Amino acid sequence: MIRWLANICFMLSFAAFSLGTFGLYKLPDPYTRMHGLGMSDTLGVGFVGLGLLLVSPSWILRLKILFVLVLFWLINPTMTHLVAKAGLLHGTRPVRKTKIRKG
Repeated sequence: MIRWLANICFMLSFAAFSLGTFGLYKLPDPYTRMHGLGMSDTLGVGFVGLGLLLVSPSWILRLKILFVLVLFWLINPTMTHLVAKAGLLHGTRPVRKTKIRKG
């Protein structure tokens, strides 16, 4: 039963990564692409981590996986925000309908 749940988590992570790749080609500007990829990566890595937690044989390995997941969940959204902010400061404009908040 645990293997089935782990395989379901791995399939869900594949679906999240696939939707992120689809968004990379379909979304209109770099900022929406970064947002889509950041969200799908975070979700996909979460499902991979959950699947690995289910099949890991020891508690120390589970703790290491949790540590890596927490680091990824902290670093990935932060870096996505910083890259988007740098692009905005260097003149990369979003599509015309996007409203930019100052401040």
